[in-house]
Amino acid sequence: MIRQGLLALLFSMLLSSGLSSARADSFVERPEVQQFIETMADRHGFDAEALSHLFAQARPCLFAARTMTEQVAQPLPWSRYRSQFVNKRNIRHGVRFWRQNATALARARRIYGVPEEVVVAIIGVETRYGKTRSRFPEFDTLATLAFDYPRRAEYFRGELEQYLLLMREERRDPLSAKGSFAGAMGIPQFMPSSYRSYAVDFNRDGRRDLWSSTTDAIGSVANYLKAYGWEAGQPVVVRVRLPDEAEQSLSAYVSTSLKPEWSVEELKSIGLVPVERLSASLQAALLAVEGEDGREYWLGFDNFYAITRYNRSLHYALAVYQLSWEIRSARRVGH
Repeated sequence: MIRQGLLALLFSMLLSSGLSSARADSFVERPEVQQFIETMADRHGFDAEALSHLFAQARPCLFAARTMTEQVAQPLPWSRYRSQFVNKRNIRHGVRFWRQNATALARARRIYGVPEEVVVAIIGVETRYGKTRSRFPEFDTLATLAFDYPRRAEYFRGELEQYLLLMREERRDPLSAKGSFAGAMGIPQFMPSSYRSYAVDFNRDGRRDLWSSTTDAIGSVANYLKAYGWEAGQPVVVRVRLPDEAEQSLSAYVSTSLKPEWSVEELKSIGLVPVERLSASLQAALLAVEGEDGREYWLGFDNFYAITRYNRSLHYALAVYQLSWEIRSARRVGH
């Protein structure tokens, strides 16, 4: 209790120091924000006056809500999505990132069972190996999405709650952090709830710093995947072939949840032919994407599903896997 009191005092001091005066049209004047402040005070012991002062400084990030809406309305086709991430530049830089961080990546594999190339590919897709820096004030973004983006307001209010808790725990000024237009933070682009739950102090310096520490980011990505069911040595995703006449009967088997629900034996019985040898009892999801040469079918296993928990998108997880495979292949031949 003493430690929590000290953290609350420090948090209050951070909120009160060096902040400009509130605008007349600030978030703090809105009833739903006042309700949120009361909830944070009752549920977590925050100082309501300090939180009001914080919300008085918030500025609407209209770009965030607009971009979120546009991405939902106009998703990229698979071929265009893939080319953004699985390309020569990302492969080359991925090999370099692996070489520069080989010790941390190997330790993450030993502890969590996640191969180096998968961790590298996720960081490559998320922030181009840490080179793409977030530029939006995290608090402004989350406040905007929590109170001005009705489609997912409940989710983002939860993330705003987690963010304030995180800043108190990490003794950081809530106005200092930068994030993406969707509120993801740092080298691996963790949402606040994921940061609190899965970030690790992998470099053992006493802080979980996903903004500046590549080592912490590597350990945290591996820890996240392990927590969502990654199993060392198990397959991720495998391409399948099928006779032309079999495609007509596949609609009932193609997964929308991405969760494995059919055995390999069952899927073989309808004409699917995996390009790799697989145990008949393995559970898989049948996945379909529109490639440049027509529809592609894949079997996604539990490890693939773990990647989709990082970003709940078939395209995302398939791009991560394909980039990881290309990086590992290029590293083997010394590119």
